[in-house]
Amino acid sequence: MSSESPLGPGKVPWATGAGEAAERAAKENKFVFLEFVTKDCGNCKRMDGLLYPAFDFEALLVSMVPVKVDLESPVGKEFVGRYGIDATPAVLITTPEGRLVFLMAGFFNQADFFRHANSAVEGYRKFARQVDSQNIPKLSAKEALDSGNELYRRSDPAAALPRLRRAVSAPGATTAEREDALELLAAVELDLGQSASSHKTTERLLATTKDRARRERAEIFRAQIPLAENRPAEALALFHKFQKDHPGSPHIQRVNDLVQRLEERTRTP
Repeated sequence: MSSESPLGPGKVPWATGAGEAAERAAKENKFVFLEFVTKDCGNCKRMDGLLYPAFDFEALLVSMVPVKVDLESPVGKEFVGRYGIDATPAVLITTPEGRLVFLMAGFFNQADFFRHANSAVEGYRKFARQVDSQNIPKLSAKEALDSGNELYRRSDPAAALPRLRRAVSAPGATTAEREDALELLAAVELDLGQSASSHKTTERLLATTKDRARRERAEIFRAQIPLAENRPAEALALFHKFQKDHPGSPHIQRVNDLVQRLEERTRTP
């Protein structure tokens, strides 16, 4: 977009779509500011009326490319799946690659918004400097686990992956650190579409852990892997095994509900 483009709220040119916003942000070394709306969202208009005229909003957008996204559109639903946005108004700030910087669902007041948004941006910049300076093969297990966990929490599984692998193999890792890393690694691998690796990581955890709660979580996760590959019958067999092996598990009701839905699904022609 040229510098002659009309300015929007915050006295900056707003992108016409999320893809354009990410492309511009990458070129200009900025964040992406996404405002999610729906057709009948009264609070969206209230939020706009409070935020847009504020000088703090203009200052916030200096380092960002803003865009509005309909939460019910196909693009909006992709963000729902990735970031768990379930209400409007919502504001998401990310890096151009999609790493989470700030997320607010709902809106309370102007002061709270700017306080939390500015704090999140400052915290992210500090975290990014730390991550960018890391020599992954030299990280301790704790450093690798902590940064991998944070990156995964920030919806960046690709960056989390090598750090979690380092945490698993780092000399001096405690049993808890290694097993925490294996749990997270399996989830990251599945998110990245590496289901065979995720299954192998989960089996490795199950073969070594002596923690009952961790074992139950791993068995449930193992059953979810074939679901991601659209093999419901295989998942159902694993959930049935869990029911038999752990009838007193705190997760049993959740598993029972999953089994019921899968049985209905497998019976449907």
